[in-house]
Amino acid sequence: MTERSIRKDTKTRGGGFKTNLRLCRPRIELIVALAWFLFTVNAAADNQSDRVDRIKAAFVLNIARFVSWPPEAFESKDEHLLLCLYRSNPIHQAVDLIQGEMVSGRHVSIARVDSLTENDSCHILLIAHNELQSYLKEARFGPAIPLLTIADLTESDTLLHAGSDIMIGLVRNDTRIGFAINLTRSRQAGLKMSSQLLKLATIVDDAP
Repeated sequence: MTERSIRKDTKTRGGGFKTNLRLCRPRIELIVALAWFLFTVNAAADNQSDRVDRIKAAFVLNIARFVSWPPEAFESKDEHLLLCLYRSNPIHQAVDLIQGEMVSGRHVSIARVDSLTENDSCHILLIAHNELQSYLKEARFGPAIPLLTIADLTESDTLLHAGSDIMIGLVRNDTRIGFAINLTRSRQAGLKMSSQLLKLATIVDDAP
């Protein structure tokens, strides 16, 4: 093989490697991003509460990046993705880590709503554990809309189940934080979850 042939062969293989890496990048980014935050919370740390809030914020942001909303969920291509806090803010100052970030090519904006009647413009609804019962009472009478509901269940004994109106629950497994996904509820709302996201979640589904 000549020197020119060697260079050509190396360039071709190098290009193929870059293409394969590019195709795998979304999966790699998700696994790295979420796995990094799946660590044991240090109970002795002075800033434990702030650290846990940052972990929850990171989960919310990275989960949203692997969810697809139907086109009709947005009025224009420039519309922001609106994350609404239901009645209270479960992640406190860590919400600033989400404000202005990009999800599916859209900037994230934050708003607070006191009831589901105010959620017409929301794309994500974040629910604190102490507001869960209020939300569930309201949700019974609401239509299925493309609204990604994420409940913070890390501070309670509540588990995500198939009949729930919650799509994603942040849960605590011993000293670690993870998440569960209600596939039935997400399908009803017209939201699509990435297969890579599903691989890292506990799946709750009542479909046959």
